[in-house]
Amino acid sequence: MTRYPFHTLILIRDTDCKVCQLLETGLIEGVFKHLRCGETFSTHLIQLIRSDGGLKSRNLRAFGFSVYRLSDGLLLIESPSCTACKIVSKSPCIPRQAIYIPRTGIIYNLITPGPRVSKRIVEKLAAAGKDVEVVEESRLVLPRTLTKKQYLVLVTAMKMGYFNTPRECTLSEVSSELGLSKSTVYRYLKAALKKLALEALLQYEAIRERGKASLIY
Repeated sequence: MTRYPFHTLILIRDTDCKVCQLLETGLIEGVFKHLRCGETFSTHLIQLIRSDGGLKSRNLRAFGFSVYRLSDGLLLIESPSCTACKIVSKSPCIPRQAIYIPRTGIIYNLITPGPRVSKRIVEKLAAAGKDVEVVEESRLVLPRTLTKKQYLVLVTAMKMGYFNTPRECTLSEVSSELGLSKSTVYRYLKAALKKLALEALLQYEAIRERGKASLIY
């Protein structure tokens, strides 16, 4: 039986994440960009809202955090793992995103091999005493990367002005430039645009999920 990747949004209201506590108390001002869950320590990439984020690095280190300032207002924080990160790190899943909602909790956006695995993760969180709720579940369609031929055809068409308004070349001229038949160029171009459109759709859905999450309570 073929397995498909599964997308699950899990809300944990009573999170014991130390980085979330920093955000809640205002010691740092920012949002999660990426999260790597570990059994002992977890790494959080935070996008600061202000350039300094109200941050005192030495104060954070005093609480057992390892703090690294990066360019573009990014902050990498390593801290002891919370209950959720410990469970996620030992489960067959990928944390795609974390969304912290002040006075509500944290949402984990997980990719799992299927609904049964997602259900087991939720059960483990509940057994560990966490107030957990499944916000959304759905089958996940992952975009495929462009092949070399698709990339070459797409870039050539762009450089020649095929997508400009008005068009600066025809599909026949693009095919002549590449030494391929017109039908082949059309096939590669259509496949490349379909993949890019799918990627754009997934990014839009991720933004929409963040918006929906912000409306919880």
